[in-house]
Amino acid sequence: MNATEPSLIRVETIADLPVLWAILQRIDLRAILDRLYPTPLHWTGDLTPADVLSLWILFIVSQGDHRLNQLEPWVEQHQLTLSALTGKNVLPRHAHDDRLADLLDRLADHDRFAQLELELNQQTIRVYQLPTDTVRIDTTTANSHSKVLSEQGLLQFGFSKDDPNRPQLKIAAAVLDPLGMPLATSVVPGNSTDDPLYIPTIRAVRQSLGTGKRTYIGDCKMGALDTRAFVAAGGDFYLCPLAETQFPRSGRLALLQSVWDGTQALQSVYRGVDEGVPRETLAEGFSVDVELTAQVDGKAVCWTERRWLTRSLAYAAAQESALERRLKKVVSALCDLPTRRQGKKVLSGLELEKAIQTLQVKGGVEGLLDVRIVEEKETYRRRGYGTVAAREEVKIRYTVEVVRKEEVIAQKKREMGWQVYATNHLGLLLSQTVSAYRGQYRIEDGWSRLKGRPLSLTPMYLQDEERMRGLVYLLSVALRILTLVEWGVRERLRVSQEKLDEIYAGQRGRKTSRPSAELLLRAMKTIRISVVEVDGRVYVLLSPMTAVQKRLLDLWGLPVDLYEQLVRSLSKPPPNTSEP
Repeated sequence: MNATEPSLIRVETIADLPVLWAILQRIDLRAILDRLYPTPLHWTGDLTPADVLSLWILFIVSQGDHRLNQLEPWVEQHQLTLSALTGKNVLPRHAHDDRLADLLDRLADHDRFAQLELELNQQTIRVYQLPTDTVRIDTTTANSHSKVLSEQGLLQFGFSKDDPNRPQLKIAAAVLDPLGMPLATSVVPGNSTDDPLYIPTIRAVRQSLGTGKRTYIGDCKMGALDTRAFVAAGGDFYLCPLAETQFPRSGRLALLQSVWDGTQALQSVYRGVDEGVPRETLAEGFSVDVELTAQVDGKAVCWTERRWLTRSLAYAAAQESALERRLKKVVSALCDLPTRRQGKKVLSGLELEKAIQTLQVKGGVEGLLDVRIVEEKETYRRRGYGTVAAREEVKIRYTVEVVRKEEVIAQKKREMGWQVYATNHLGLLLSQTVSAYRGQYRIEDGWSRLKGRPLSLTPMYLQDEERMRGLVYLLSVALRILTLVEWGVRERLRVSQEKLDEIYAGQRGRKTSRPSAELLLRAMKTIRISVVEVDGRVYVLLSPMTAVQKRLLDLWGLPVDLYEQLVRSLSKPPPNTSEP
């Protein structure tokens, strides 16, 4: 008897979904969500709010898309896989955008989300055995296409590096170093100042990790005396640069004078310690200790702060080059002021003086140039005509002479590249201080992922401010998953001192020991399942896995047969894979 032709029932791209679901299970996300966001009375369907939120996070991380109206069609395309992962009959209507909007409203509750972060932090640190001795803190803004709703709302106009013409909200976060995993996230109005956000963020981290001997690193806005005192009072350490508001320029120059006089020895920070390779000096500096006192919760706190006055050679060279470019541009513009050309206004002496001052201020070269206006008078005789008698007239021409004040310029250049780092961790060497602060790019990488690809928070098209807050919190959980995807592989490669290859498209031989999460997940995108029917029997077939895909499962610490287990759970498709 001849077998009938196979009949293809369904094809699904399962890609990285089993990997991501396994990570969600490791950190116990669904169970924590179930406790904090229980199923309301009016809720219908087999899936709980925790199930829907988990699927939404899965979609965000896998697809790089958080739009509410895109989850439902994605669920329909991956219905078999999602049903197998959750152990429930997943239907597209479970992910309707109205339901997702309601979930954002619930996520917007800051106190409840803070509890979610606390429980996730404790579970994640325990499972992944993460180091907890360094935390980085920073703020960023996210603009919106909506309008400012009220003076007390989230959306406000404020300083922004993104789009100052749009209202924005502000996000403050603390991340765990070195993986950059979010520990505490808060959303405040877009016109809020940064300084008051650091203490609440540090307090939230302490609820998860405790106090004592932990280093908090931030930018100069963390340098407010109240913030430094709060950290010191809890037995922790801080490291941040000091702005001129905390340590005036006059005090810096007084300390640096001893360096310029040759009486202060400098320590150097080098790159390159291999034999036969000349060491490259990255920075140089020295330290002074200062006794500080401040009030924290009505009690006096006293501590010793070490201030490292450090000069980055690369930063100094960049500043000097920028100064020279500005000088050249301003000198050229000054000399061109009196030049006559069509359509250009001829300036009087007073107008010329004002324009000279404006150009120097705008170019940031005040006091560095000696500018002199030269007046030339030319007398000529104008002939008479008709009733107008002949007469002599005087024509005044101006030229601008510019001379560089080389001594003043040299003085300004020797001040360049210097930065003051403040810390109460007296055991840190200069090299450790410089290295620790230079690692601040790790939190900037997180902001890039959150606001750009793959999480794409900005610009926001939501119209409700509370839902905007909920979306930020949801994406911070997705960012947490991305960092764990990355950290697991990088850490195992570091321990084994290996490099990973065959993950770069078009560059099979290219190797790396620090692959990004996006690169790792992309390597799993080719995995598919096919559901076929032969002689009345249904079979689920898994596409062959590549060597690098199997290698990645091992690096993630997942079973090598993870995908085979999923296929075995799909002995037959659900009886109805479409909506009634």
